[in-house]
Amino acid sequence: MITVFDSILIVAALLVMSAGFLKRRPARLLEKDEKRAGDLTGLIVYLLGHKKILRNGSSGIAHLVLFWGFVLPLLIIVLSQFPFVIPKEFAELLSLVLDVLGILVIFGILFFFFRRMNNLDDVPEPRKIIIPLVILLAIFLSGFLAEGLRLRITGTGFHWTSPVGWLFSAILPGSPILMQMVIRVHFFLILLFIVMLPFTFMRHLITASLNVFYRDKGPRGALVPVLLDDGLLGAGKIEDFSWKQSLEIDACVSCGRCEDNCPATISGKPLSPKKVMQNLLHQAETVCVENSQSSALSEVFSDDELWSCTGCMACVEHCPVFVNPMDKIVAMRRFKVLAQGKMPDEAMPMIRNLEIYGDTDGKGIAHKVDWAHSLDVPHIAGEGLNAEILLWVGCSGAFHPKYQDVTRAMVKILKAAGISFGILGKEELCCGDAARRLGNEEVFLDLARKNIAALKKYHVKNIVTLCPHGFNTLKNEYKNLGGDFNVVHASELIADLIKQKKIFLKYPVKKTMVIHDPCYLGRINNIYEPLREVCGAVPGVVVKELKRNRENAFCCGGGGGRMWLHERLGENISNLRAQEIKESNIELVGTACPFCLTMLEDGIGSLEMEKPPKVMDIVEIIAYSLR
Repeated sequence: MITVFDSILIVAALLVMSAGFLKRRPARLLEKDEKRAGDLTGLIVYLLGHKKILRNGSSGIAHLVLFWGFVLPLLIIVLSQFPFVIPKEFAELLSLVLDVLGILVIFGILFFFFRRMNNLDDVPEPRKIIIPLVILLAIFLSGFLAEGLRLRITGTGFHWTSPVGWLFSAILPGSPILMQMVIRVHFFLILLFIVMLPFTFMRHLITASLNVFYRDKGPRGALVPVLLDDGLLGAGKIEDFSWKQSLEIDACVSCGRCEDNCPATISGKPLSPKKVMQNLLHQAETVCVENSQSSALSEVFSDDELWSCTGCMACVEHCPVFVNPMDKIVAMRRFKVLAQGKMPDEAMPMIRNLEIYGDTDGKGIAHKVDWAHSLDVPHIAGEGLNAEILLWVGCSGAFHPKYQDVTRAMVKILKAAGISFGILGKEELCCGDAARRLGNEEVFLDLARKNIAALKKYHVKNIVTLCPHGFNTLKNEYKNLGGDFNVVHASELIADLIKQKKIFLKYPVKKTMVIHDPCYLGRINNIYEPLREVCGAVPGVVVKELKRNRENAFCCGGGGGRMWLHERLGENISNLRAQEIKESNIELVGTACPFCLTMLEDGIGSLEMEKPPKVMDIVEIIAYSLR
């Protein structure tokens, strides 16, 4: 039983720990209002199952062992303070479980210890990781020493309930005094571990759990709007982040999964999501722990770092504790653009086109419906038209020569299905995705509000888009601005039309093909199967998978506004994806995004293959196969 003095020490340790965590609150300096509800059930399921953590093989298993090795003994200690008796058989089984679990925990600690020791160059302050691991190892070793001494003193021989303790007893003296000393050392080590939590890597036991509790429940691809009228122009210093963003900075465990899957990092760009989070953490600790003045984030991060992000969400997908480095990068981009007036030179013409003409190509409304010449495509407000859906054409669908063919193919499919549809025509402006991802929230808001006004003017309810960027923006981001519409991607609609037998595919496409999952359709909106269902329904097609597919798919390099930026550093991301396609030995690449179509064509073209695979949008493939 715990004595009164022990209880006082425990309370004191908990108070020191709480004070340490309370001090780590950089966002509270600004007290941004970001209200969100927690999810206790989700946290419990996450902790008990470790599903996302276990995606990383050996380290995931080691983490699961450490978790239960920490929680189960703690639970037993708490329960032991209450007067009740458990059956002997259950007690013996529990003893065996604790023994086996304890030795597994020791191996798990050693696994993480040597893993971190091999990567010390990537750790800003190694002692904050190594010291708590050593203390944790000492806690479990001292626990086994105490058990071994007890067994030696009582003269208990080998028993299946305590095999590890019995091994320790074989080499220890039968000294009651030594046993009491070891027990006290064990107790004090636990107190030291508790006190150190806020100041070491192990703080993630609390902060990561809180981050899971408060994790985002809304659409993954929706960025938080900037309140321009309130003078909040992104993040120029660490205090500009919201409390949730600051919690994520504290919750990051620097495991490197984001870095391992980031196309910018893999292609040799200066951006590393892990290092972004580490540098932000250093700034937060400078302000809150060291009580020093924070540096301007423009002095901490180079322009090349911030503009290398494609917004593909691979870092978010693979983070085991739901940290989002991308939204921190966008917040810093916003500050550069809105507060400092800085943006990559090659993006400026596109932004000017958006401001003057309302499209990325600078063609203007006079040419907005040139693609539909002789197709008899009605305006959504056409006389006598009772349109079921609005076809959102987008900048690429209206102006890009290659993607105009995709738009015309979609019109063919809609007419074959007998669906009444219309377009906004000259009233459709760019959705604003590129401007927003590059940080120009002002241009985005202007375009979005005009589009929402036009959609409401014609009482539009249902929208189908060809571009995943337009799909994500209209579906997930316009909602925050009062534009709540039912938005589907073309691949979803076509899959439903095939299932409902509203269109029939006759002409075969005798090709072996792979599907490239667009980031803004897949990882960001979890749409994978419609692409495969659609292509699988085409006669003659044999659908294969690329090595990196679905949530692990590799980015084409065109997202995050980078469609308009030059790749001056490292390898071209599109070339890396093209090399993977080349190794798959296929004849056709199917995708569902104008950016992916362009980038993959460029990437495959750079490889100088004798028979390069053809890149097509799946809408074109279906239109070709229609009878």
